[in-house]
Amino acid sequence: MLPKRLRISKSAADTLKLLKSRTGLTPNIVCRMALVISLEQGKRGGELQPDQLGSEFNATTFFGEFGLVFEALLRQVHGKLDAKQSATVISSHVDAGLEILRKSKTLLELVEHSTPKAARRANSRP
Repeated sequence: MLPKRLRISKSAADTLKLLKSRTGLTPNIVCRMALVISLEQGKRGGELQPDQLGSEFNATTFFGEFGLVFEALLRQVHGKLDAKQSATVISSHVDAGLEILRKSKTLLELVEHSTPKAARRANSRP
């Protein structure tokens, strides 16, 4: 079950501000990208204990119209979670995903960093 509200870490909120200034993308969109990147790597990204002292999002803003998709992805990686557990795991995955996206200086780089490595290699072949 997805939480109605969730809070990310202070460092994640700072990274989102930086990426917004570099790319123009809103924090909720970048959070979704970070979440998917981390979920792709499995449970490991959801095992951190973020401080949750940063920005707060309501579920509608954070997930947009894709709430059910994110809930299914979370369940596939972590099994059944209650709303409180989901909030912590999502925050942790956002932190882990933002570590990868943090180095992006442009929108193009952000997209490149969010593309799975196998797909990037396939697209770079002549």
